[in-house]
Amino acid sequence: MPTPSSHLSSLLPKLSNIEDFRMERNQLYPLNEILFLTVSAVISGCRYWEEIADFGEEKLTWLRKYLPFLQGTPSHDTLNRVFSHLDYTSFEHCFIDWVTEGLLLKEGTVINFDGKKLSRSATKKEQQLPGNQGGKGAVHLVEAWCSELQICLGQYYTDDKSNEIVSIPALIDLLELKGTVITIDAIGCQKKITEKIVKQEADYVIGLKANQKKLLHKVESCFGHSELKAVDSWDKGHGRIECRSCRVLPAHLIGEECLQGWTGLSTIIEISSYREVVASGKVSREHRYYMSSLQGTPERFNQIIRGHWTIENQLHWSLDVQFGEDFSTKRKDNAARNFGAVLRIATSLLKSNKDTVSLNRKMLKAARSDEYRETIIRL
Repeated sequence: MPTPSSHLSSLLPKLSNIEDFRMERNQLYPLNEILFLTVSAVISGCRYWEEIADFGEEKLTWLRKYLPFLQGTPSHDTLNRVFSHLDYTSFEHCFIDWVTEGLLLKEGTVINFDGKKLSRSATKKEQQLPGNQGGKGAVHLVEAWCSELQICLGQYYTDDKSNEIVSIPALIDLLELKGTVITIDAIGCQKKITEKIVKQEADYVIGLKANQKKLLHKVESCFGHSELKAVDSWDKGHGRIECRSCRVLPAHLIGEECLQGWTGLSTIIEISSYREVVASGKVSREHRYYMSSLQGTPERFNQIIRGHWTIENQLHWSLDVQFGEDFSTKRKDNAARNFGAVLRIATSLLKSNKDTVSLNRKMLKAARSDEYRETIIRL
């Protein structure tokens, strides 16, 4: 599969499309220098503005190999101020243009859409107060993740989890998804979203829960009355035994009334999971339901549905555990969402690097070696 030509130097010119909020006489540090410094520092394990500023002082000679840095490197206060006031919509679009430039996704590539809350981007008090008393919610981001390429294709800011319904179609509009398979959890089970996906000539597999109560009951009834044999998939590891049984039925069984408005709906899917924790012997069982525009086998749907959670295991886990995003207290104005884009740029660069070591080792090597950092950034 062709991979993106998304080296960092191809991103820097795109920043000229972002309007600089600073007056010209105050622009001591151009945006491309600030972003180059920040991404280089984050790749090298820096999390906080102070650490990024320290990295800039220590690595000024190396930074000047690629950009002038005539005024040296900015202080932590300058970094905070710039990322707080930078237009996040323009930066998000810039990030998406960069990561998808030259990217050709083969037919059937699976793209996972999911939301992520930046828990400490607002204080507990701010999250509890109404807006007219100075309250605000924590930042939510909707993301598109391609596990096969190990890259985040884009992010889109949303006010809260309920607004993912608006943000998911907005992110779909920003991406080229022809021929791909989009997976979304039940919050994305909306008629307008299926219409958007099919209009892009893509397919979908979407979770089905009580937010579509009538449709869910009808699907449950169809499987309840079906004698179709399930196809099992067993997994043993991490101290547990799990069996996932999949059954697939044609969507016309739910009736014309329930089908109405669901663009491209072709199949309904049931996943029955049995899980046993080996150490305790504790057993749990669960039935989950999905809807899809695909015509596929139970084995294929089992693979696609299980693969949806790679966005949690491969992207969100890395962002929280290895980059500390969930513990970040960057709260001023747009700082959390803009730094979120920086983290996803860094994650995409690190994960798409072919060195077969852990992400932590890559960051440690990047911190120690200018040459290794250059291979990550692809300079």
